[in-house]
Amino acid sequence: MTAYTVQMEQLPGLLAAWSEQCQVHVPVSLENGFYDFGPWRPGTEIAFEYDVAYNPLKRFFMPPREDMVVFDLETYAAKPVFAAPNILLFGVHPYDVKAVTQLDQLMESGSVDQNYFSRRDATVIFALTPMAVSETAFWASVGADKVDQGFDLYWTKIGPGTFHVEIGSGKGEELLLAAGPLSPATAGSREAARKAQVRARNLGLRRKLDFDWHETPHVMGRSWNSSLWHRKAEKCLGCGSCNIVCPTCYCFDIREEVDEKLKTGHRFREWDGCMLNGFALVAGNHNFRPQASERYRHRYMRKGKYIFDKIGELGCVGCGRCVRACTSKIADPCEIFNTLWEESRHEI
Repeated sequence: MTAYTVQMEQLPGLLAAWSEQCQVHVPVSLENGFYDFGPWRPGTEIAFEYDVAYNPLKRFFMPPREDMVVFDLETYAAKPVFAAPNILLFGVHPYDVKAVTQLDQLMESGSVDQNYFSRRDATVIFALTPMAVSETAFWASVGADKVDQGFDLYWTKIGPGTFHVEIGSGKGEELLLAAGPLSPATAGSREAARKAQVRARNLGLRRKLDFDWHETPHVMGRSWNSSLWHRKAEKCLGCGSCNIVCPTCYCFDIREEVDEKLKTGHRFREWDGCMLNGFALVAGNHNFRPQASERYRHRYMRKGKYIFDKIGELGCVGCGRCVRACTSKIADPCEIFNTLWEESRHEI
């Protein structure tokens, strides 16, 4: 793979050049001790050593609320809405890249989600090898410590002021060279990048599944009647926080609103979550998952089996966001999967 060496002092010029073409977002430190992606401006301090972004990056491709159609009730005319600004995400960790590529697969299956892909196609992703790991993460044990697709550039910090940058697309290379020629990567820089990525994986394995993640669908298939669902769900508040912060949850509700004069209106979609009581509520006031334990089980079946059955990947990339967001402290996939694995071992 083609690669270059970039020095820290070259970054301001590159960022300035990129910002002329795109809305550039970078990891920044928040006042509360967390990190998130925010707009880059000259002078913005990039948090290269962040552990995890507070909010999932799916918001750039599927906003929490998004207009889809505007219509005129007098003329019966309707017009689709496709808002897709050019965006560059710089510093995306591999597990979040993996989450995006998973959404890509799911959103193109069946009826292609045009709104999603209008935004996705307008977005450039620059990946970054992690240098710190969240205490709730376990991404290295679910195969999300390294990716070979879904990014335009892959950055690895190999020294105090030096980066090894692998090319993932022609667009990525064009942007990387926007401020002038760069030095091609040497054998030494490639080896330094390899070691940095191994170090990241080792850090990521401090918390892990106790079994091969490929076995998760089989474990879940044997756990339908586990008492764990009821034990955990007794504490569930049904807030849906785990759904909202999950980078691979993509469920939404579609609604319509009209103005007070009943002349114009718009159809929009907004995020929904399977842990919310009203998610499975249908006409006639029938709820096909009325119990919290059923909703709790469904979420983990989605993450551990249903998505795997569709695309061969776990619906969980091990980022650990849900663990931090859950007020009741019951939303830890690593703990749940390991507990069910132990149960299933005793049953065999």
